[in-house]
Amino acid sequence: MKNDKKHLAWLTNNLPLKIISVVIAIVIWYVVVYYNDPVETKGFSVPVAVDNTSYIANGKQTFYIDDQFKTVTVYVQANHSVLKNLNASDITVVADLTQIIDFDRDPIMVPLTVSCDRVSYSALSLSRNAIPITIENIASQEFQVVVDVGSSTPGDAYEVGALTANPERITLSGPQSVISQIDRVVARIDVSGMTQDGLKSATLKIMDKYNNELSETMVKDNLTFVGGYSSVDVYVDLWRKRSGVGFTVEYSGEPAFGYQVSGITTTPETVTVVGDDAALQALASAGNKITIPGDRVDITNALTDTTVTVTLTDLLEGNLRLASNMADSISVQVMILPNGSREFSLDVDTIELTGLLSSRTVSFDQSELEFRVQANDRLLEQFYPYMARAEINFTGYNVAGDYILPVNITLPAGYSLVEEVTISLHVKEKVTPTPTPTGTPQPSVTPSGGTNGSIETQP
Repeated sequence: MKNDKKHLAWLTNNLPLKIISVVIAIVIWYVVVYYNDPVETKGFSVPVAVDNTSYIANGKQTFYIDDQFKTVTVYVQANHSVLKNLNASDITVVADLTQIIDFDRDPIMVPLTVSCDRVSYSALSLSRNAIPITIENIASQEFQVVVDVGSSTPGDAYEVGALTANPERITLSGPQSVISQIDRVVARIDVSGMTQDGLKSATLKIMDKYNNELSETMVKDNLTFVGGYSSVDVYVDLWRKRSGVGFTVEYSGEPAFGYQVSGITTTPETVTVVGDDAALQALASAGNKITIPGDRVDITNALTDTTVTVTLTDLLEGNLRLASNMADSISVQVMILPNGSREFSLDVDTIELTGLLSSRTVSFDQSELEFRVQANDRLLEQFYPYMARAEINFTGYNVAGDYILPVNITLPAGYSLVEEVTISLHVKEKVTPTPTPTGTPQPSVTPSGGTNGSIETQP
């Protein structure tokens, strides 16, 4: 404690004098730095300017410099006051193609010269004294302009119908090695919220075969847009959506002897399409239905239901197509029943559940249960679904889980089932909430020290 007091006394003794000493030391340091102006070295990243390009570039040949050699580091040794105000833009690095010494060397090296008006030549040095270049034949290739809207989407009732770039094709010229890297020319536009046709301007992006965009430096230094087109105008033609479009299903052939077509369903029942005005008008004239021709659905000699998958894309005529969120195919089911039979349905809530424990509950994957009834024509005309009694016996199936169980259907006299009926269901444990009395303060509880899991109430 005494030592601490001594230290404190020493720090506070002549405190103003000590503060003045620190200030004087700082001032002296600044004087040394700024008035003595020491010599320092600093590096600057400087782009390389190429002179006398016509020495190599002509109607048949050109040159190519890799991106990593298009800048060099220039080290400047000068006084602190000079370096403080010096920028990379004050320094010039030149590759003069007329200074190439050996054209047979691989790679061909071009010497670099550096200059800066604000310092002497002897104060400058380079990270490298020459850069490699590649002399190549000039190549030209024409590319289709691919228009890309990215993730942008027009207004809710619309989709992009057609995109037309002007010009539609672009010719690029440059070193063979660069041209050979190019995969496509892309015009990216944003159609967010558009509700009417219109023009969009787009700067062209050059993509390589690995789906990478060529850098602006690469394009600027090595490629020429023949005709001067580095951007294009894109006309956006919007098509309107129409939902609830159904199907007219035709079929070919006949079922086996003694069987009949009872009905036809599709999954999904309807789709959403998009199209221009003429295509949507034609669709309206057809009752907003797409016709599936008979050659797509063959039921020749069928004894049971026939299900086929039909691709819709090639069935849509004119400027009509499926909306972007629609699958391009549907499932068509043709119900085949014996003669003198029909299909009916019951609400699953009417099914009797026997043998189910009171601690269990059941859920179904469907809202209705289909069953097929056979009888003479007169009786079939008189039959109604409520005349059937449906029952599921859960004996042996009370363990929570997923099941496909048979449904026992009892019919009046004169009627019979065409086939057995099953249903997919889920048995779960019933959760019984514990009621909390209202208006009564609840005691707090803590676990007891016993082993039977009981609890004690605390007043």
